[in-house]
Amino acid sequence: MPDPERHAFIFERVRVTKTRTIPLPGEVVVKLGESVRPGDLIARAETVPGDPFVVDLAADLRGTFNPEQVGKLMLKRVGDRVQAKEVIARRTSGPFGEVHEAYSPVDGVIEFVSHAYARVLIREDAQKAAPVVIVNVSKKLDIPPMLLRAYMRYREGDEVRQGAIIADSQGGFGLEYCYAPTTGVIEKVCTKTGAVTIVRPTKSTEVDAYLLGRVAEVFPETGARVEATAAYVQGLFGLGFENHGVLRVVAKSPEAIITADDLTPDLAEAIVVGGANITLEAMRKAVDLGVAGIITGGANHADLAGLLGQELGVGITGQEDLALTVILTEGFGTMPMASDTFELLKSAEGRLASVNGSTQVRAGAIRPEIVIPSLDDDGAAPPRPVEECLHELEHERGDAVLGSKVRIVRNPKFGQWGTVVALPDDPVAYETEAKLLSAEVELSDGQRIFVPLANLEIS
Repeated sequence: MPDPERHAFIFERVRVTKTRTIPLPGEVVVKLGESVRPGDLIARAETVPGDPFVVDLAADLRGTFNPEQVGKLMLKRVGDRVQAKEVIARRTSGPFGEVHEAYSPVDGVIEFVSHAYARVLIREDAQKAAPVVIVNVSKKLDIPPMLLRAYMRYREGDEVRQGAIIADSQGGFGLEYCYAPTTGVIEKVCTKTGAVTIVRPTKSTEVDAYLLGRVAEVFPETGARVEATAAYVQGLFGLGFENHGVLRVVAKSPEAIITADDLTPDLAEAIVVGGANITLEAMRKAVDLGVAGIITGGANHADLAGLLGQELGVGITGQEDLALTVILTEGFGTMPMASDTFELLKSAEGRLASVNGSTQVRAGAIRPEIVIPSLDDDGAAPPRPVEECLHELEHERGDAVLGSKVRIVRNPKFGQWGTVVALPDDPVAYETEAKLLSAEVELSDGQRIFVPLANLEIS
């Protein structure tokens, strides 16, 4: 049975597995069985953002159209998927039935049709976005290719924004324009073909190993599964996403409060272990020093909000613009770290640890984690998966009964601990007008409140 005083789940030796993949096909740079460190690259892909492309029907179909005519010319509707060079609008004109067609410049979805301005907005499919776009300016403006430069508003090497006029000419319907279909740099103006080449900016999508471990499985073009034997601590609440660093214990005891004076420059890139609380000034100094993470029993709600510069979103965290990861093992306020958690972290001082502050207290609960991989198993039997161990302890907690020690996992008392002193048979009515099965909980300060059973976690 779990220790009733243990607020975080801790395991001295379990198997931790992480699937590390990129969202789009790319290059996997590790091999099966290879040893990896947390920051080692697993996979990467160079991607082009999916831009909105505008098709000018007046230019492509050689005419001027009123809103009613635009609707009749369109062969596609809003929401339709289209492929590059697929016809989206058609017009027949003249005594010989000359056909004019407008094409989609990219693979994507028709997002908007402006009947007033005779323009179609197509949202490009990011997975098929090409890094280079070629615009046939001579054809659009009906000018000789050899004279292209005379009509251009930009030169090679110039940056252009999507929608900018890159060339214009006097046509039969007045001044006609050719627009940049995407943002990028003009690489070439070709006077033989009449085409302009625009190189689009790309962004790199990468994923690292996160763990000190080995590659247990490779997924072609997307990533790998990394596995490690490790000590594992599951916390209560966290901020910030993934980080890693060497564990450094700065608290002399689980009851210690960490101040700015306790943090020194040599803690840069380290995972700092505290005690019962850490001041706002200390957290801000940790950011300035480049500390990778902070593990503490508790922290004041207002101080965490002050660190972020905004109110906490306790429902889902991990996406904050925060340079370090903060993990609370016990709750909000001054909460001494459980002795077994503190001793485990202290015994691992100097070892490389991975931390993730992501927290989700709603359906599909996610808790912040501390993973401390072992370098050598000494031939020991393979450990059990951490997911299996966590499931067992959650099951052992059972349902709330009189005297149960519980933790509140919803606002407004999120993170506070108490004891169940009553279990009413009838549902309790709340200000939201909801009636829910609840428990009466006595908090550590003696206050008694009713809390829905679904908002309680049993110790």
